[in-house]
Amino acid sequence: MQPDDRRHAARWASDAQIEIVAPIQARAAALDVSSTGIQLSLNSWLSTGTLCDLRITTHTGRVIFKRARVIWARRVGDQCVVGLHVVGSIVPPAVAE
Repeated sequence: MQPDDRRHAARWASDAQIEIVAPIQARAAALDVSSTGIQLSLNSWLSTGTLCDLRITTHTGRVIFKRARVIWARRVGDQCVVGLHVVGSIVPPAVAE
Protein backbone atom coordinates (compact mmCIF):
# COMPACT_ATOMS: atom_id res chain seq x y z
CA MET A 1 0.00 0.00 0.00
CA GLN A 2 1.14 3.52 -0.71
CA PRO A 3 0.28 6.53 1.42
CA ASP A 4 -1.00 9.48 -0.60
CA ASP A 5 -2.24 12.76 0.84
CA ARG A 6 -4.78 13.15 -2.02
CA ARG A 7 -6.56 9.89 -1.23
CA HIS A 8 -8.90 9.15 1.65
CA ALA A 9 -8.39 5.37 1.50
CA ALA A 10 -5.33 3.15 1.20
CA ARG A 11 -4.76 1.71 -2.26
CA TRP A 12 -3.15 -1.47 -3.51
CA ALA A 13 -2.12 -3.03 -6.83
CA SER A 14 -4.76 -5.14 -8.55
CA ASP A 15 -4.90 -7.78 -11.25
CA ALA A 16 -8.71 -7.61 -11.48
CA GLN A 17 -10.19 -7.78 -14.97
CA ILE A 18 -12.36 -4.74 -15.63
CA GLU A 19 -14.95 -4.38 -18.35
CA ILE A 20 -16.73 -1.08 -18.84
CA VAL A 21 -20.25 -2.02 -19.94
CA ALA A 22 -21.70 1.53 -20.18
CA PRO A 23 -21.57 4.21 -21.54
CA ILE A 24 -18.99 2.50 -23.78
CA GLN A 25 -17.94 -1.11 -24.01
CA ALA A 26 -14.23 -1.49 -23.32
CA ARG A 27 -11.78 -3.65 -21.46
CA ALA A 28 -9.50 -1.90 -19.00
CA ALA A 29 -6.51 -2.75 -16.86
CA ALA A 30 -6.82 -2.00 -13.14
CA LEU A 31 -3.69 -0.15 -12.02
CA ASP A 32 -4.70 0.10 -8.38
CA VAL A 33 -7.81 -0.07 -6.22
CA SER A 34 -9.03 1.18 -2.86
CA SER A 35 -12.20 0.80 -0.86
CA THR A 36 -13.66 3.82 -2.69
CA GLY A 37 -12.09 3.87 -6.13
CA ILE A 38 -10.17 2.34 -9.01
CA GLN A 39 -7.44 3.65 -11.29
CA LEU A 40 -7.76 2.21 -14.82
CA SER A 41 -5.89 2.27 -18.09
CA LEU A 42 -7.81 1.77 -21.36
CA ASN A 43 -7.63 2.41 -25.11
CA SER A 44 -10.80 4.57 -25.23
CA TRP A 45 -11.26 8.07 -23.80
CA LEU A 46 -13.52 8.78 -20.82
CA SER A 47 -14.25 12.37 -19.82
CA THR A 48 -14.30 13.71 -16.29
CA GLY A 49 -17.77 13.37 -14.76
CA THR A 50 -18.80 10.36 -16.85
CA LEU A 51 -20.76 7.65 -15.00
CA CYS A 52 -19.51 4.16 -15.87
CA ASP A 53 -21.02 0.76 -15.20
CA LEU A 54 -18.29 -1.78 -14.49
CA ARG A 55 -18.05 -5.56 -14.50
CA ILE A 56 -15.14 -6.50 -12.26
CA THR A 57 -13.74 -10.03 -12.15
CA THR A 58 -11.39 -10.56 -9.21
CA HIS A 59 -8.39 -12.87 -9.20
CA THR A 60 -10.59 -15.47 -7.44
CA GLY A 61 -13.19 -15.35 -10.24
CA ARG A 62 -15.80 -13.40 -8.26
CA VAL A 63 -17.80 -11.03 -10.49
CA ILE A 64 -18.90 -7.67 -9.08
CA PHE A 65 -20.95 -4.96 -10.79
CA LYS A 66 -20.27 -1.35 -9.72
CA ARG A 67 -21.10 2.16 -10.89
CA ALA A 68 -18.31 4.72 -10.75
CA ARG A 69 -17.75 8.35 -11.76
CA VAL A 70 -14.64 9.52 -13.62
CA ILE A 71 -12.90 11.97 -11.27
CA TRP A 72 -9.89 12.66 -13.49
CA ALA A 73 -8.56 11.50 -16.87
CA ARG A 74 -5.24 11.95 -18.66
CA ARG A 75 -3.40 10.63 -21.70
CA VAL A 76 -0.40 8.40 -21.03
CA GLY A 77 1.13 7.46 -24.37
CA ASP A 78 -1.72 5.99 -26.42
CA GLN A 79 -3.72 5.05 -23.31
CA CYS A 80 -6.30 6.91 -21.25
CA VAL A 81 -5.64 6.61 -17.51
CA VAL A 82 -8.62 7.47 -15.32
CA GLY A 83 -9.39 7.72 -11.63
CA LEU A 84 -12.85 6.45 -10.77
CA HIS A 85 -14.84 7.00 -7.58
CA VAL A 86 -17.19 4.10 -6.86
CA VAL A 87 -20.68 5.47 -6.20
CA GLY A 88 -22.58 2.20 -5.76
CA SER A 89 -23.44 -1.23 -7.00
CA ILE A 90 -25.60 -2.00 -10.01
CA VAL A 91 -27.83 -4.87 -11.08
CA PRO A 92 -25.95 -7.05 -13.56
CA PRO A 93 -27.01 -6.34 -17.15
CA ALA A 94 -29.27 -8.96 -18.73
CA VAL A 95 -27.50 -11.48 -20.92
CA ALA A 96 -28.81 -11.54 -24.49
CA GLU A 97 -29.80 -15.01 -25.67
